Amino acid sequence: MSENNDLQRQEKKKKLKRNFVPDLSPGDREDLEQSLHERNQRRALIVLAVIVSFVLIVVLAHWISTEQKFTKAEPVWQKDGVGSENATYSVFGKQILKVTGDGVQALDTSGNVIWNYGYSMQSPRVIVRDRYGAVADIQSQTAVIFDASGVTGTVTTTQPILSFSVSDHGVLVLETDDTDASYINFYDRSGAVLDIRIKTKLDGDGFPLALSVSPKGTGLMASMIRLEEGVLRNRVLFYNFDVGKNESDRVVGKFDYNTTMFADVQYLSDSRAVAFGDNQVNIYSLRNERSPSLVKSIECSAAILSVFTSDSRIGVVTQEGTSGMTLRVYDDDGRRKFETGLSFRFDEAEFSGSYAVFCNGNECLILSPGGRVKYQGKMQASIQKLIMTGSDSCLIFSGTAMEKVKLSG
Repeated sequence: MSENNDLQRQEKKKKLKRNFVPDLSPGDREDLEQSLHERNQRRALIVLAVIVSFVLIVVLAHWISTEQKFTKAEPVWQKDGVGSENATYSVFGKQILKVTGDGVQALDTSGNVIWNYGYSMQSPRVIVRDRYGAVADIQSQTAVIFDASGVTGTVTTTQPILSFSVSDHGVLVLETDDTDASYINFYDRSGAVLDIRIKTKLDGDGFPLALSVSPKGTGLMASMIRLEEGVLRNRVLFYNFDVGKNESDRVVGKFDYNTTMFADVQYLSDSRAVAFGDNQVNIYSLRNERSPSLVKSIECSAAILSVFTSDSRIGVVTQEGTSGMTLRVYDDDGRRKFETGLSFRFDEAEFSGSYAVFCNGNECLILSPGGRVKYQGKMQASIQKLIMTGSDSCLIFSGTAMEKVKLSG
């Protein structure tokens, strides 16, 4: 009985189909299939055109917002009592650090205090990573380690601090002075001493000119000045305290230079590091931690006046002639992103987000990611720190106040 019902339903479906879809000859069926195929192609092309148009609009809007030039800087609001003549400011994640000889404060973008910590330092210097930072009293004996919640540890040494570095995991590295030698000591985020200590001497590997600890805290890069047969030479060393623990001195990379002195070294990431000399910039790869390699050496025909970095970019300003300057920006592989002439005389240069910022007194120059002038002009007060907060806005810290500024025109 059930089978008969199924057969009857199938027969009804066939009759309905013949009523709405008549039988077609082979030629007509081929024409219909071709028509359906062409219609589907048109639909696909329309969808593709819509997607491409949307992407082009987004890219164009982004380009306009980042590259657009402004001629006016108008104050939006001002908060008095936030600035300080002797303060330095650093962007620390979503916070802004204000560092003085009396302590460190973490501010939000409205100038409100998130946390603060008091101390007494004569020459405080701050270094920040994404998650951790540190303040050390140069030529004195105190350092503090902090994260976004506040201070996590303090260190007091028995010898003067010459230089320092901090990792993204809170590992603090201090170089201290001991008359005929210097020591490089490691501390964890709480300030506890780690079982890593490097002694350096001028007639050995040399005294450190500069040092930098890797973001994860297992590697150390140092530019060493050493005495060889009565002549001062430079050597860039890479230590590793993880994969290099089987090495007697934990050195996994050694690069000797006879004439160039590298006065600054920095890790851009765990896989990239850079050394800055007086006429040369060297980029190193640490993808193979056991064997660092030179990626590129950028020779500068003119004297280097200023260098500044972000996680993935390197800015180099060189002297050109008697009064001209040139800014070249490279990626972390040493490929040049742009080159532009500079006539603006500056005291400070740095990356703020994707922009290059130059300041001198109450004047500033802001360059877009492509090297075009975003804004050049004066602010109401002397600029101690300029932080870009958008494509057309920034925060200005002066000696007395914090100010939100809108760029327009």
